[in-house]
Amino acid sequence: MNYIKNISVFLVFILAIVNGFSQNDTIIETAAIGTGDRIIKPTKKTLLTPKLIGDTSKSQIKSSFLFYEYKANSEFQLQSISPAKLKIIDPLDKLKRGYIKGGIGMYTTPLVEVYYNSLRSKNSSWGIHGRHVSSNSTIKGTGFSGMSENKASAFYQHFYKKFSVTGEINYERSGNHFYGFNSEDTVIDKNDIKQAFNNIGGKVSFSSFDTDTGDINYKGSLGYTHYFDKYNASENNVVLDLSASKMQNKEIYGVDFGVDFNNYSSIKGLPLGGVWNWPMNENTVNNTLIKVVPNITTSGKKWYARVGLGIFADVNDKTSFHFYPNAEAKYSFHDIFVPYIGINGGLERNSFRSLTNENPFLLSQVTLQNTNTRYNVYAGVRGSISNKVSFNAQVARKSVYGNALYYNDTTYSIQNKMDVLYDSMDVTEISAQVMYDQTDKLRVYVNGKYSFFSPLNQEHVWNTPALDITVGGIYDLADKILVRADAYFLGTRKAKSLVYVDGAETNSDNTYSINLKPIIDFNLGFEYRYNKSISAFLNFNNIISRKYQQYYLYPVQGINIMGGATLRF
Repeated sequence: MNYIKNISVFLVFILAIVNGFSQNDTIIETAAIGTGDRIIKPTKKTLLTPKLIGDTSKSQIKSSFLFYEYKANSEFQLQSISPAKLKIIDPLDKLKRGYIKGGIGMYTTPLVEVYYNSLRSKNSSWGIHGRHVSSNSTIKGTGFSGMSENKASAFYQHFYKKFSVTGEINYERSGNHFYGFNSEDTVIDKNDIKQAFNNIGGKVSFSSFDTDTGDINYKGSLGYTHYFDKYNASENNVVLDLSASKMQNKEIYGVDFGVDFNNYSSIKGLPLGGVWNWPMNENTVNNTLIKVVPNITTSGKKWYARVGLGIFADVNDKTSFHFYPNAEAKYSFHDIFVPYIGINGGLERNSFRSLTNENPFLLSQVTLQNTNTRYNVYAGVRGSISNKVSFNAQVARKSVYGNALYYNDTTYSIQNKMDVLYDSMDVTEISAQVMYDQTDKLRVYVNGKYSFFSPLNQEHVWNTPALDITVGGIYDLADKILVRADAYFLGTRKAKSLVYVDGAETNSDNTYSINLKPIIDFNLGFEYRYNKSISAFLNFNNIISRKYQQYYLYPVQGINIMGGATLRF
């Protein structure tokens, strides 16, 4: 830049010299010396005389302008900005270490429960729990119907940066009696009809919580239970469950894998009036279920869809493979109504433990068969009418092979023990749930289901009601008085009998059907909280005192009133 500037100055200088030369063709230099007078003529001046102005106002200059109206279209559009929100986090409530609960009820029914756990920690969590409840009751016209339940468990959970590990152990013992006989014409000592189930188990589980969408999230568990009763029936069960998922773009790819091994052994029962042959014969059944369920999930702002396939292997004396669809789709209309549709299926284990948990009056020697749901097609709509009322309504159609049904045995008992049989059937279910939830003050719910059964071999679906309705709620009055209430209604059922009973209907296989009346059970409970540490409760169970039969020949207790207190520390 300096170089250009210097050149420019030089050019201007040259042009000035050239211009000077162009004024005269000849330059003459003269030097003169002399004396003289120089006279400067005076400048002519104009005479001005000031004048006085009488009117100092200024006249308005009128002008006219021509305006043209023109509107330019603007492409700028304003977008609304959400108002800033100040997130206020309430201080965390102070945790309690645990509680002790105790009470006593009718029929000499004591209740004791203890729970103790750790406080908040970023590294670990642990707790222990124990509970005992029993009843020394006798129902008029039946055998001794006393029962007991004992539970003890402990867990420990450790948190790492991206996953957690949990270990737990538990022990359960439940006792009952085979009281389903007429005590007026049959006398049996209560020790001869006593049954007790023991369960010892433990499980280790782990789960990741990685927030990076590209990483694989996983969870799994390995559990073992040993289950046995008073009559030399025992069961060992090992269950391994693993699952993993990964997000790729907008899709989530996942797979579930599981192995369920079960070993059941029992002593072959002795028919009534028979003679023992030594040594006693032992029946042992081993069964393994293996499942692999891959699936893909994708979703948008208003919709969700999952597609998968269930692959199951049933390993017994021979191995059989089963394949099931696994798909679901739903769409949200303004977050109020969410219609959905889906189809699934699978194998479900029927073990000695699962059957006796449902019906504790079973024989110790039972046949085990898994339930095969070939398909379950369902459709419905769920949503919320307001921020307090939510609902879900659904219709389902399923095909089930090996559904467990119970009936009274006469080979190894006097009908006071029950056996299990399996039947295939088509089932159509109509169900609905409605809930009213007013935060911590009032919560009311209604669940209802009606089923249409089409059994393949049996006359009826024994001891299974078509109509099932539950109504319940909880009301909190100023965080001082808590009122709980629930009511159950189960429709009429049919019970299968191998012997004739007055009023029974004859079945095609020369057995008999007995009508069981509907079940109506209403419970009511009150809790008074003296402060955050001490409270008292009073519960009324089966308040209308209906001695309905849950199973044929097994009526339940009438009204039972229990009261007690809870101490939190």
